Amino acid sequence: MTERLLAGAALLGEGPDPNWVDHFSSFILSQDYDTAREVLRGAVSKGVSSSLAEQYAKVLEDFLQKRDEVEHPIILARHDQCIVRQTANQGRGLFAPSYQTWGAELWKQRPLACIQSGVSRRCVQVCRACLLPVGTLASQLRYLGLDAPPGSEEIRLTNGDQLSQEHLPKEGFVAGQVLPCTGDACAEVFCSEACRAWALSESSHALLCAGRLAPSSFEALQSLEQLADDVDQEHLLLLAHTVAQMILARKDGFETSQVKHRFAYQFASAPWSSLADTAEDAQARDQWFAQACEFLGQIFPAESEFLEPNLLSGLLGTFELVNMCVSIPHPLNLQPEVADILSVELAESLAKLQEALQESDSEAEDEDEGAGEAEAAATQAPLDLAASGQLFENVIGTALCEALAFTNHSCLPNCRVEFASGSQFEANGPGLWLYCVSRRPLVPGDEVLMAYVPSVVGKPLEERQKKMKKFGFACNCRTCQTDQ
Repeated sequence: MTERLLAGAALLGEGPDPNWVDHFSSFILSQDYDTAREVLRGAVSKGVSSSLAEQYAKVLEDFLQKRDEVEHPIILARHDQCIVRQTANQGRGLFAPSYQTWGAELWKQRPLACIQSGVSRRCVQVCRACLLPVGTLASQLRYLGLDAPPGSEEIRLTNGDQLSQEHLPKEGFVAGQVLPCTGDACAEVFCSEACRAWALSESSHALLCAGRLAPSSFEALQSLEQLADDVDQEHLLLLAHTVAQMILARKDGFETSQVKHRFAYQFASAPWSSLADTAEDAQARDQWFAQACEFLGQIFPAESEFLEPNLLSGLLGTFELVNMCVSIPHPLNLQPEVADILSVELAESLAKLQEALQESDSEAEDEDEGAGEAEAAATQAPLDLAASGQLFENVIGTALCEALAFTNHSCLPNCRVEFASGSQFEANGPGLWLYCVSRRPLVPGDEVLMAYVPSVVGKPLEERQKKMKKFGFACNCRTCQTDQ
């Protein structure tokens, strides 16, 4: 017995192998996990402290858990090169299951529903299907109630692409073309026959076209539009377009439960009034919501299953939590000859009419320096803005997009989201498209992260946290953790 104790003491006295950590790691990397555990046990038997051993055992446990998440994830949904699965904090996120290079397209899809904002509708005439500004400089001026100067008819709006020989305009798109909706009752216009045909068959316009709605339903739709404008809550109008898309999905053969899941229940949500900042705001939301529900009942008198108050209130909550602010550059800014045609007075009138849009677009800048550029532009004379391609404000709207709704925020994002109209080469067909591009290489298991407010990138921690308050959470991304 004494000999055995002495032998054990001698063994312990040798101490652990100084390279045991390297051996432990190499066996993990070679996927020989049982041998890695034996190395750990041997290190403990030769004097490594139990607390240190517990730390390395946790490393192995975490590694195996992450490996299982990457190799055998519980996939909730697929969107092109990405999957939706649970995150470490039991939320949901968008992940890359395979290696993606810098600049790779991760997903591309049409929104489930989208609209042009009311303030934007008063400033620019766009294609109802894809939100691309249409017509000529002259037609846009007349749309705003301004006189068109000589030569303005010759300046035709393009689709915004800087085209090369490999990227030609899509068939059917003609610069400057404005196609009215079928029939005289509807005032909506389109950029191409493809967009018009798609809108009248597959988009919410198929049910909400003034030429197709009963007079009482169209009057209710106009009242809903007015309500959304009066109280500055565009999501109230988006409700009508979302319900229309749900009805179309059911007509395509999907069960009502499937439709509700896709358009509502799969997303983060909360009752709309519960997201208000104050009790007074919550009370006002309840009143606006009651009015909107009344109008929706008149617009869709036979669709009670999609007009349940809890469903609609949850949809409004979803819009507030996960919707994307649409911001599409105005193609007239690409044509410097505009400045040669506009007078000082006309340029000033244009700038005045678009003042309300400047604030709406301030948080939808695509580049980090966008806010600074906007501030500098505000001090320039309108005619100088026209010469520098900054006179015409972006088209603004809101969109509910499936893949985007599962993309979490980071102050150092690894992807960016872009828009494409139906006539641009990035689009896969008519209508508005959103697509996501990686900003750096992604390895399997990386979460796809975007900046909810692009202007926070590179800003101090306090400023980032302040801007993120509107989304109802304190940002705890890796950048914020490091700065803290």
